[in-house]
Amino acid sequence: MKIITIVSLICFFALAVPAQQASSLSGRIIFPEGMKMPNFTVSLTAMAKGGRKFATTTDIGGYYRFESVPSGNYSILAKSDFGDIYVFVEGELTLSSGENRVFNMTAVRPVRESVTVSAGGSQTIEQVSKTVDFITAQEMRDRADFSLAETLRTIPGFRVQQLGAFGRTATIKTRGLRNQDTAILIDGIRFRDPSAITGDASPFLSDFTLTSVSKIEVLRGSGSSLYGTNAVGGTVDFQTPRPARGTHGQISGAFGGLGLGRFRGNLSHGLENGKFGISGGVSRTAYTKGIDGQDNAGNTNFQSRIEFNPFSKTNISGRFFVSDAKVRLNSSPDTFGTLPVSNATIINASQGVNFLADPNDPDSFQKSNFFSGQLAVNQVINSKLVVSGYYQGLTTKRTNDNGILGRGFQSASTSVFDGTIHTGNVHANWTPVRENELTIGYEFESEGYGNDGKTPTGSGNFHSRRQDKKAIRFTCRTWFACSKA
Repeated sequence: MKIITIVSLICFFALAVPAQQASSLSGRIIFPEGMKMPNFTVSLTAMAKGGRKFATTTDIGGYYRFESVPSGNYSILAKSDFGDIYVFVEGELTLSSGENRVFNMTAVRPVRESVTVSAGGSQTIEQVSKTVDFITAQEMRDRADFSLAETLRTIPGFRVQQLGAFGRTATIKTRGLRNQDTAILIDGIRFRDPSAITGDASPFLSDFTLTSVSKIEVLRGSGSSLYGTNAVGGTVDFQTPRPARGTHGQISGAFGGLGLGRFRGNLSHGLENGKFGISGGVSRTAYTKGIDGQDNAGNTNFQSRIEFNPFSKTNISGRFFVSDAKVRLNSSPDTFGTLPVSNATIINASQGVNFLADPNDPDSFQKSNFFSGQLAVNQVINSKLVVSGYYQGLTTKRTNDNGILGRGFQSASTSVFDGTIHTGNVHANWTPVRENELTIGYEFESEGYGNDGKTPTGSGNFHSRRQDKKAIRFTCRTWFACSKA
């Protein structure tokens, strides 16, 4: 009897062990856009200390299967054998004894930060050979930045100077170079004021409020081969967001001292099939008082972007950027109190005693507005060749009005500066291998500007000057990058 009992126990345990190991796990890796990529490694690791690890590979359909897996808690991870083309979110699961579990996973593209300002086209951070900084929209919201000038103060090597409070003229000195040596781009296309003496964007720097922006990229160093004369010191690319699928909106407001009022609203809608999307944003920033109660300034910005993808390899996009600003200006420093009868006497300047640093001028205003419209087309010919083109129409206008009020002698005068730029560009990018790209293109630019002024003396004096010029540029450039997989 004792022998029979022992034999029965041995048979029972011999049958029980295979029963506990009879669990199986199978599933499929689902790739986006119907792609099929075999030979992905799927790892199954027991979460218990010293637990076993199992591994298998997927077939042409993305299917995998594990047999004879003990019950317990496991972590599962799928990874590409071809580098970091795709990664997969790691999951956890529990297998019961004798269970045939099905567990599917969805492939996720890795998030790899890329920039365009360094080469005029998309490059990953690993490929960039220049000094590039970028500031995301989330960073700007966290800091409650209102304008582009505020955001650029955080860039090393940039000195941003504003002649007064919000809305006053702002300048950028990159690495000690001149104000006009920093180029401003909107979605990779140059923005500048043709009526400015140096032809740069300085007169409108303070008018770029952060209405609808996805990222600001900054190239610290020469970019003249890509963006022209004004990019000797650096380049700033103001990038607008693409409309996402579905309907999204955001409204925000801010109130503060000095009569601050700020409103911003954004709304976007994209079709689920990704063929069409549209977005728009509007903001209004105003200071009704300012430092001394009469330094009022206001700025209204409107932005819109349209994305149309009629075919899988064709993209057509349109962008609009409108700005309207008005700011009250103060008088230049003026003398005050009793002064010496002769200029031969040198006196020490003392604020409030013999001079006023920044006296109010109730009828001196500066108005500025611009309109930038862009149309861009991208066509993928094959995996190595992409043809792109764009057109930009840009109009700018600045008006300075000064009446007879204010400190000292002033005569009424009005000055108007206006300009128009039409730019057309077409280029092709050929990538024979991953580390090399050849770009060849043609660009045409037509520019006109004017300066009108008048004073109400007699019947009025008017002085106008207008000049039109055209420039044609043929570009051919290559870039080479080496990266280790």
